[in-house]
Amino acid sequence: MTKSLLSINNLSVEARSRTEVVQAVNGASLEIGEGEIVGLIGESGSGKTTLIRSILDLHERNVQVVSGSMIFKDIECYNFEKEVNTLSIMRGKNIGMVFQSPRASLNPLMTIGSQLREVLKKHCPELGREEVRSRVIRVLEEMGLDSERVRRSYPHQLSGGMCQRASIAIAIVIQPELIVTDECTSALDVTSQAEVVNVLKKLTILHQTAMLFVTHDILLASELCHRLIVMQNGVIVEGGETSEVLANPTHPYTRGLISAVPRWG
Repeated sequence: MTKSLLSINNLSVEARSRTEVVQAVNGASLEIGEGEIVGLIGESGSGKTTLIRSILDLHERNVQVVSGSMIFKDIECYNFEKEVNTLSIMRGKNIGMVFQSPRASLNPLMTIGSQLREVLKKHCPELGREEVRSRVIRVLEEMGLDSERVRRSYPHQLSGGMCQRASIAIAIVIQPELIVTDECTSALDVTSQAEVVNVLKKLTILHQTAMLFVTHDILLASELCHRLIVMQNGVIVEGGETSEVLANPTHPYTRGLISAVPRWG
């Protein structure tokens, strides 16, 4: 078994409005090992995005983690008694994020190369100008992109699939230990989805990067992930090796997700 990189234990998250309090995540626990790809699957509204935003501390003001713990590389990230925000330090440098809509997550007023350089300057200030340039070119080529063209391009000059690969490049350019992807293929056509999944596969092998792959597409998750975690109504209802979960699902909700997959004929 690989060494644990991220361990979430009994995490609960509440969303507050003027009239009510909603338990968005209820007692969630999961673990990701070094270099492991874990799929988090479930319908829209099942609590997947709320859970991963807890990992990166990206909640709106009315949403907050109320109990539980999260340990990343032996460091407790949620300390409810102190003001120190450990996650804000780790975010970007140790944990990268790929968002659902690539065009919305990229700055439309900056070239892709400028956005990559900005990340490197923030998290790796010790790098010289030539080293920064070299790393930008290398990471774009790892994405299967034309580095000369793409680094000079603005997001509106690229296709959706190219924008998504550029956003992945921004997330991994400083080589974080964990990448979290939030429905990163849902806005793409089938061909672009396959290209992005292949890129993610190669990256995790090349850099030994762990990944939490969040999706409602169980077929994509089965192609990419070592383990699957199933979430329903803010609760993790099942988890295990991908082949075992798909072949022998124990929870009715998991069986429903599998039976909903379209089949030829």
